[in-house]
Amino acid sequence: MATMGPASGELKMVRRLVKAGVDVFRINFSHGNDEQRKEFLDNIRKVESETGAPIAVMGDLCGPKIRIGPIAGGSILLAEGQQVVVQREPIEGTVERVSTTMAELIDELDVGQVLLLDDGKIRLEVVESRKPDEAVCKTIRGGVLSGGKGMNLPHAGLSVSALTENDRRNLKWISKRDFDYVAMSFVRSAEDVGQLRRLMVESGCKAHIVSKIEKPRAVDNIEEIVEASDAVMVARGDLGVEMELPAVPIAQKRIARLCQQAGKPCIIATQMLETMTHSAVPTRAEVSDVANAVLDHADAVMLSGETAVGEFPVEAVGMMNRVVQHIQSYHDETYSPVAAQLKPLPTTAALAGAVRHVLEAEDIAAVAVFTATGATARMLAKCRLPRPIIAFSPDIAAVRRMCLYYGVFAARADAPKHTREVLDLAAKFAINAGIASKGEKIVVLTGRPIGQPGATNTLVVHSI
Repeated sequence: MATMGPASGELKMVRRLVKAGVDVFRINFSHGNDEQRKEFLDNIRKVESETGAPIAVMGDLCGPKIRIGPIAGGSILLAEGQQVVVQREPIEGTVERVSTTMAELIDELDVGQVLLLDDGKIRLEVVESRKPDEAVCKTIRGGVLSGGKGMNLPHAGLSVSALTENDRRNLKWISKRDFDYVAMSFVRSAEDVGQLRRLMVESGCKAHIVSKIEKPRAVDNIEEIVEASDAVMVARGDLGVEMELPAVPIAQKRIARLCQQAGKPCIIATQMLETMTHSAVPTRAEVSDVANAVLDHADAVMLSGETAVGEFPVEAVGMMNRVVQHIQSYHDETYSPVAAQLKPLPTTAALAGAVRHVLEAEDIAAVAVFTATGATARMLAKCRLPRPIIAFSPDIAAVRRMCLYYGVFAARADAPKHTREVLDLAAKFAINAGIASKGEKIVVLTGRPIGQPGATNTLVVHSI
């Protein structure tokens, strides 16, 4: 996954990024405007049309993200021990006082409260509360502060909705366009996810929901959030500010495993190749981080600033793609299956699990499935098969969604009338894609009647 931005939004750059390996593009609604986002989406769909290969697009809602207001001259230097006032009314910030994008934040600031700015780089502590107008803070850890940087209050239970008025407006905009996923920021509970789903139904938006795990409360409620969501993102940026840094890797592994068990896609994000924002090569630690995300059962790894504003967006995508390709063979050799579940479709889940046993018993080149909604392909993906998965669907929205699924090559195809036609379709695609050759075997899953959701009930071992 790659984040769109000034460094990656132009048509020529989108072409290069797709060629380098991008499957899903993220459009971040925390930055830019509707005109710019429309240009991003139009360019993505144009490249999709040119290549004939599906591309998924995720709209990322801002949520109640607290930011510093504008700063005079762009930035200020806060020195350790220096006092700075955070005020309710908007102001062009100076070294003496700044404002915040969430006015009601001032009502939550009590003496002793810690404020972390710019992903925790700067640390303030409230030494005097002057509600409802302002709070006087002491700089505990200084640094350069720019306008628009994030502000976190670790462990503070802010009484604000996970969906802001701005989110509601952006959701209406998204619902009129062909987005495949909507990411919800600062999810705290399953009810937050339910609130977004109800709004999406009302607006006619059929995109799937990605819950971003960014707060300790979300980690505490992770089982119910996973169940309520269509996919989950471990958003390590804010999560690493809101909780102790050493706890983040454990949270990542736990969330990824829960998603694996629940049959839900999991995305690992933030600072994966951060060095490549300004460098043509990553650190060795970053390469290991990306590789370990694959071993943690992630379905996707995401680039943020590296592609949105970085100097080497294509190189960053290419590097990430090569890393996951290299770790793949080791992963296939060492992976221990985790039983995935799909409560509404137990037969589908059982057949998907049976495919792994067939692959262990037979020399199989690929697995193919004809799926109406993509659910069977998702279950196959969660089985972490050591062979490519080819998935066909008559629904272009389902085809695009499958771009997020682990190991899946998705393509649109009209629903055939007979299983034999599915076998021929799968064999032809496998040969043309270089996945299999004449004389090799593939496993094909279909349902009867073909193309009906929830009807997967047939497994065939087919010789090409």
